[in-house]
Amino acid sequence: MRYTPAEREALARRKEQWILRTERGEDPERVRRELKLKQKIRTLAQLKSRYQKGGRTWKALLERRHGVAPKGTPAVRAFVSQAKAKQPQLTAADLVVQIWERFEIEISLNRLNEILKQAGLSNPVGRPKKIPADASLKPAEREVDHAGAFFPPRGADRTGRARGRAERR
Repeated sequence: MRYTPAEREALARRKEQWILRTERGEDPERVRRELKLKQKIRTLAQLKSRYQKGGRTWKALLERRHGVAPKGTPAVRAFVSQAKAKQPQLTAADLVVQIWERFEIEISLNRLNEILKQAGLSNPVGRPKKIPADASLKPAEREVDHAGAFFPPRGADRTGRARGRAERR
C-alpha cells in the first residue's frame, strides 16, 4: 500500500512545521508528538539539511520512497492471530497465501515468521508427528485386508538389473 500524493504532501508540510518550530526554540520532542510524526529526533538534522538544500520549501521534504507502508500492519497481525487460533498447525507458507488473498499484500515468509514469533504463535520446531488413521485401536485390533505376502509372477516388471547395475550385453 502506498500513500496518496495528498498524504505525502501533508507529511512533508508537517516535517516543515517541525523544523520551523524547533528553530524558534520549541522542544523538538513535544513538537514531534503534536504533529504526530514517526521520525526520531536524530533525523531532525538530516531533515534540516535537506530543507535548506531544497530552497527552504516543503517540497524538499517529500518522501523519496513514496511512503511504502510496512507490511506487518495491525490488521495483518490480527488476521494472523485469528487464523492461528482457528487452526494452530497452519504454516507460515499457507498464511502468506491467505494474506495475499485477503489484503493483497505480498509479505515475505521470513517477515511473517518474525510476526508469528513475536506473537508467540510459532509452530514447534521439527517435522510434525504422523497421526495414525485410527489411533484409538491397538495394532492387533485393526482390521487388516490382504495381510499376506505378495509375490509377483515371474517376469513381471523385470529390469534386468542385478544389485543396482544393469547387465552389459
